[in-house]
Amino acid sequence: MRVPVADPAQPQRSVWMASTETSERHMNMMRSEIGRRPRAGALPSSAACEVSWLDAQRFCRWLTERERASGDISPRQRYRLPTDHEWSCAVGIGHLEKEQARPEAKSNRVGGFPWGQTWPPPTGAGNYAGEEAKIHRSGAYILGFSDTQAKGAGRAGTSVPNALGLQDMGGNLWEWCEDYYRAGTNWRVLRGGAWTSYRPQTLAASHRTHDPETYKSDSVGFRCVLVSE
Repeated sequence: MRVPVADPAQPQRSVWMASTETSERHMNMMRSEIGRRPRAGALPSSAACEVSWLDAQRFCRWLTERERASGDISPRQRYRLPTDHEWSCAVGIGHLEKEQARPEAKSNRVGGFPWGQTWPPPTGAGNYAGEEAKIHRSGAYILGFSDTQAKGAGRAGTSVPNALGLQDMGGNLWEWCEDYYRAGTNWRVLRGGAWTSYRPQTLAASHRTHDPETYKSDSVGFRCVLVSE
């Protein structure tokens, strides 16, 4: 499902964002069509991880071509990754940041979390490293929070939806964005935290991290946006 995400300063610039992270089922559809094997041991319903920025770009191109051919989208529409600013709008802080500022300069400049202002996260906030992770992560967990997901990415779309109807804007997997984190590098922006996250500063709605375009991890995934050209 896709939901509209508008820039508060320019509502006409709205995009349609996937309400959940891309699933292994959808990644496997692409892998099958391009002659690649499914990721070993991955459940179809789980959010797709071990996906590089380049892999996510490939998926967006594949989905665009597939849905243009089927008539589900028009020739003037295409899928891509959200920009850093679009992601901020989706998590509810776009109006508090300067779109033109570099992602690195905006990291942790705005207070609050994807679920609100309280700490620890409330029940249903997302898949983080809660007390259920004690047996795997000595000291690296959120005291007073549990999501029952002891290890690994969970099913796409399990958190309580935010005001726009988007799930897992915090936790489960870090999500790739289009933008470079810093000029002169191949580091791309990642937002939202993951099942491994437990520090308040890491889980802040305005926090950005970064990795090279080729980086893959079991804590990294993505979601798409649909735009008109």
